[in-house]
Amino acid sequence: MAQRAKWCRQWLPRLAAVLYGAWMLWLLFGQRLGTQIYEQQLADRVNLIPFATISRYMQMIRTLTDPGLFRHALVNLVGNVVLFIPLGFFLPYFCRPLRGFLRTALTVLALIVVVELTQYVTLLGSCDIDDLVLNMAGALMGYPVWRLIVSRAGCQ
Repeated sequence: MAQRAKWCRQWLPRLAAVLYGAWMLWLLFGQRLGTQIYEQQLADRVNLIPFATISRYMQMIRTLTDPGLFRHALVNLVGNVVLFIPLGFFLPYFCRPLRGFLRTALTVLALIVVVELTQYVTLLGSCDIDDLVLNMAGALMGYPVWRLIVSRAGCQ
């Protein structure tokens, strides 16, 4: 029984982190470029105006005119937060130097900026400043979850 508990403590979080990483890479960069020209793709997939996308999605949710748009808006808003909660947990869990809140937050910020810039250059996914806001919110929600688990387990 002790052997099984040791395996769970050592390998289960690693397996979860690897699966999470692979899934996020697929979600962030798994789309293929279509036949549209680059400039049109750029116009369709880039937003550098803070809160423009969030406002547009909130309007779609408030009006409830089209169930498809409502679902799309809700999935994008909630998904961009929820999908990054594990990042705020896994970074301090696996990397001792990132156990402070500020270091975790700055690392998350750097990672999200790299993802968004990669999406901008490659046009795989969409580059949106609002994604940065929502992703940061999610990751920063994961950090207290890590702190709570560490304090309850009595380990650092």
